[in-house]
Amino acid sequence: MKAFLLTAATILAFAGSMFAQNLPPDYRWEVGVNAGLSTFTRPLGPADAYQGTRTNVSHDYSLRANFFFNEHWMLSADFGTRQWISYGQWEQNDLLGRTLKPRDVTFLVADYAITESFGMNYIIPFYTRYNTFNRANINFGANIGLINTINDGSISYSKYKVDPNPDFTYVSRYDYGYGIGTTWGLQMGFTYYIIPRLAVNLDLSMRYASVHTNDTRYNHANSNFHTLYFPETLGLRFRF
Repeated sequence: MKAFLLTAATILAFAGSMFAQNLPPDYRWEVGVNAGLSTFTRPLGPADAYQGTRTNVSHDYSLRANFFFNEHWMLSADFGTRQWISYGQWEQNDLLGRTLKPRDVTFLVADYAITESFGMNYIIPFYTRYNTFNRANINFGANIGLINTINDGSISYSKYKVDPNPDFTYVSRYDYGYGIGTTWGLQMGFTYYIIPRLAVNLDLSMRYASVHTNDTRYNHANSNFHTLYFPETLGLRFRF
């Protein structure tokens, strides 16, 4: 009987420590990965002909690290990437001056738009009954950082293929030059802890980016642009 009581007491003590409040000073760090989708607005700043009229939906990936000052305030670091493409049409005129039908053109704004940002977040924690376990957190915050756009600045051509000039070639894809700039915005997230250290996460963000590129073509027509982008991701979190 004594052995049974001792075993039960040991198990209860272990369970109690395992499902303690689970916020600082118990755990101060949290790391994770996120994946989802991202949209962006057409790049403003360049001439209208190089902005496009519609944009793509791309995959969005990021690595996260959070430091908890206390149960209500958290400093976050985010390292993410996504692809920005816009689409439009250009009027076509052949070498004889004949007006041809417009053709689609793709603008590769950023093959990789890589961000490195830091944010301050306010946390609303939720606990299980009797405050024994931090079951979930909602956070709201703002972030600021740097953005690098990776591009080769190339131009691709296609043939018109139909009368009156099937051999006429036109620009079918225009890649912006690579660039660097700043980014800032707002974010909110929801984290649900399956067990004390492991959680699933939902993040929604709205961010602004201002980028200066190395594109010197057409009298620096695309050397600066700015846009809004909207990452929406799911992820995993591990805290220690």
